[in-house]
Amino acid sequence: MKASVTIGVLAIALLACSNSSQAQESILSSLDQLKQNLDLQEAMLDATARDSVPAPSPANSYVQQSQFVQASSCEDAGTSEVPLVCELPQESNCDADSKESKVRVVDYFVGYDKGFVIRAFDKTKNPSSLKLNGWIQFRHHAFSRDEDSWTDNAGVVRPMRSRNAFDIERARLVYSGTALDSRSSYFLQLDGDTDGSHTVDFFDYWWGWRFSDSFQIQLGKRKVPASRQWLLTARRTRFVERPMTNDFFRPDRTVGIFGVGKIGESIRYQLMLGNGYSSSNLANSRTDEKFTIAATSSFDPLGDIGGSIVDESGESPFRLRLGHSMVYAAQKGSSAGQPLAETNYLRLSDGTRLAQIGAIDAGVTVSDVDVLLYGVDVAAKWNGWSFNAEYFARWIENLRGDGPLSIDELFQQGYYVEGGRFLLPNQLDVNARYSQVMGEFGTSSEIALGANWYPLSRPTSKVSVDVTALDGSPLQNTASDILAGDDGLLFRTQYQVEF
Repeated sequence: MKASVTIGVLAIALLACSNSSQAQESILSSLDQLKQNLDLQEAMLDATARDSVPAPSPANSYVQQSQFVQASSCEDAGTSEVPLVCELPQESNCDADSKESKVRVVDYFVGYDKGFVIRAFDKTKNPSSLKLNGWIQFRHHAFSRDEDSWTDNAGVVRPMRSRNAFDIERARLVYSGTALDSRSSYFLQLDGDTDGSHTVDFFDYWWGWRFSDSFQIQLGKRKVPASRQWLLTARRTRFVERPMTNDFFRPDRTVGIFGVGKIGESIRYQLMLGNGYSSSNLANSRTDEKFTIAATSSFDPLGDIGGSIVDESGESPFRLRLGHSMVYAAQKGSSAGQPLAETNYLRLSDGTRLAQIGAIDAGVTVSDVDVLLYGVDVAAKWNGWSFNAEYFARWIENLRGDGPLSIDELFQQGYYVEGGRFLLPNQLDVNARYSQVMGEFGTSSEIALGANWYPLSRPTSKVSVDVTALDGSPLQNTASDILAGDDGLLFRTQYQVEF
């Protein structure tokens, strides 16, 4: 109303001073446009007052505004989020109150915060949120064999193939956030690759409840918490892939109950009660009725070492991490004495699958085993240098099968050591690795050299190259491009990008 009165007085004054009809029409048109703008601002302020939120910026296309507020001491007092006020197109209606229909306040905004996000301006009123992340690894690998074949412990002669191929190892979308309550969170990760069946897989999906800042329960499917390098995301490995020894001993994913917590700022731990040691994507009909337990913990005595095992900035003070992990799984075969699919991950130290006919004794198939894995790990970084290592010991006991066995237990052990340095901070690093697996049926090893280039000077875009000398691999893992029995040179080049 104040704007209308003011504009009316101004119009009379200007028209009185104007001598031409054309000038008068121009003045009336300009004043009419001014009146509409002032009416819109008044409506915006009214809508904002009704919803008890701070007044918005006049720019109605601005989604989120962060502004520094000057305190009396002239120090930055933080940031504030200003809600979005949008103008809505309306049909002509002379009986409607234009102030009530032209604008509305939106509760959520869309932005980017290490991923695309949908969040509420008032998180106490609307605790639900969504973040979308994605990443892809496009890879070329080539393996040059030194032998034409290898013979497993069951006496089967298996061909050894040279390989040369492009593939997409990991193409992933991750949905995460909170729902219903600020303490309730969710995580869903979809994975696709071309060395499998070219299908999309529900890799991880869990629902969590945060009891405090130091403890959360997660229900669903995720990694069995054992082996430090296994728990490290594949985006942050030092080489194109994890060490051969790590992939030989580590567990996989399973469905269960997980506890994730910390003690103070230096100790972190995870606990699990789940279906199996390696039961990812297996139906319950293909697993036994016995649960698996797992636990891991780490200690950073000199301060938080962070989520990366390398020192990208080249400026890190000396940091140290010590940790250990364990998994226990008792696995039972079918009532007919045949092994279930859950035991397929177990292999002898020469690469022979334990559940294969004749793996231990001719004509006998192992169906029941008890598995205990224990590992200790250490990592350090300082001024661009970094180092990490892990030792594994695995006891496979109480072996039973569909016939007499000459042994009833196996002991396998192995380790890896890797390190490197950033030659150009945030841009270029070089790395070296040695790993070894030892057991009653042979010893295998790998030696690797590699480098990573970060073209955007941050981890979100990375080009990696490495070369690995394999001496009789016990590992069967297409994700690592390493197959059982491999003896030769493996070359890998990979481009990784993420948002």
